[in-house]
Amino acid sequence: MRIIPGSIQGRLSVWLILFTSFLLFAIALFLSYEVRQIVLTSIDRLLHSKMQLITGLLHEEDDVIELEVSEVIAGEYAIPRSGHYYKVILGGRVLAVSPSLVDREFVLEAGTPELYDEARKEWIFTSVGPDGEPIRVLRHDLEFRGVPVIAYVAENLSEGLDMMTRFRRFLLIIIPVSIVCMSGIAFLIAHVSLKPLALFSSKVRTITHTTLSERLDQGTTVEELTVLADSFNEMLDRLQRAFENERRLISDASHELKTPVSVIKAQCDVVFLRDRTKDEYLEALETIRAASNGMVKLVRDLLTLARLDSGMFSASDFRIVSLGECVGRAVAALSPLAEGRAIRLETSLDKGITLLGDSERLTEALMNIIENAVRYNRDGGLVEITSWERGDRVGVEIRDTGVGIGSDELERIFERFYRTSASRSVEGTGLGLSIARCIIEAHGGEIRVESEPGIGSCFSVSLPRKPE
Repeated sequence: MRIIPGSIQGRLSVWLILFTSFLLFAIALFLSYEVRQIVLTSIDRLLHSKMQLITGLLHEEDDVIELEVSEVIAGEYAIPRSGHYYKVILGGRVLAVSPSLVDREFVLEAGTPELYDEARKEWIFTSVGPDGEPIRVLRHDLEFRGVPVIAYVAENLSEGLDMMTRFRRFLLIIIPVSIVCMSGIAFLIAHVSLKPLALFSSKVRTITHTTLSERLDQGTTVEELTVLADSFNEMLDRLQRAFENERRLISDASHELKTPVSVIKAQCDVVFLRDRTKDEYLEALETIRAASNGMVKLVRDLLTLARLDSGMFSASDFRIVSLGECVGRAVAALSPLAEGRAIRLETSLDKGITLLGDSERLTEALMNIIENAVRYNRDGGLVEITSWERGDRVGVEIRDTGVGIGSDELERIFERFYRTSASRSVEGTGLGLSIARCIIEAHGGEIRVESEPGIGSCFSVSLPRKPE
């Protein structure tokens, strides 16, 4: 198991180790403090109990205040420098002192007071005894028969401090061992936790442009990676569609361009076979120009689709436009084509309908739909164009009296280069409706169609006033 510092596994392991180390050190400090407090509290309670015993032995006899030291001169208090001491001062003179305190002039309260109980008038010191040992000292001030009394009781801290030292040594040993153990556990946790991510990554690496149909198995991945797997599969779906569209576009474009290129080449070959009259040259040029115009329109439509697919068409560039004006410009551009076949273009437009959009693109989309309604209409037919608004949506209906579309072909008419069986005899590229749908969907709208063969079709365009 190899840990790379810059990897997620390495970072997770380092953070686990740092957190564990910090937690262990914090626990060690807390335990060390608690043990010290327990030891000192225990000694302080012992000092209080002995102080009560000593002060309780004060009494007055024949107007003389005495202390029955015989009650306490025993055991550890009788051993010189034993670390267990007491001293009682009455009115500035020493009333009693333990035999263990060899140097009776030794000052027990040489240390700095650590605790003070105002109600009891008691101080607690940590000081140094006459033999250089650490001691805990309790001083108690009181009055007996109106005479001030100062009593001292002291206990050796060596055993308590030794116990604390042993405990700290134990912590200094156990903490590094625990950190080493936790480091191994952290590495193991990081490795096991991130193993699904490694499997996920290895699966992703196997997917290339030749295997875009493969998908990540969401059922076997961990919950945290399910959303990522969903997003990745959706991205693969989009990439696969894009690649398929690109392949189909290249194939269809090559097929569509083959015919006009063949026509141009054939005309040139025929013309160069022998000398031609002026009229024959003009006729050949007219044929070549017609084929070139078809190629120009096809290339222009392909560029438009490429721009739409690449996301160059942005809602941030939208401005307030009049839907009626867009329809009006499209109708004006197509009037010559309609007049050539005696087709009437009737409009019922509300000039006050506005929306946020791209005026030029909306005009192009409407022009493509209306152009289809004219091209695939019967001579002397009718195209009705009506605008509408309902709440926060606006739209246009384009109804014609043309050849109509079969129900089996309705779902495919917006596919690129697709042409219905009834329209293949009419000049066109099969891209107009695809471009129209892309533009309308880029505006947040939708386009629907209803048709009946032999009667006509109705295209309905619905657009939001403000795209989301």
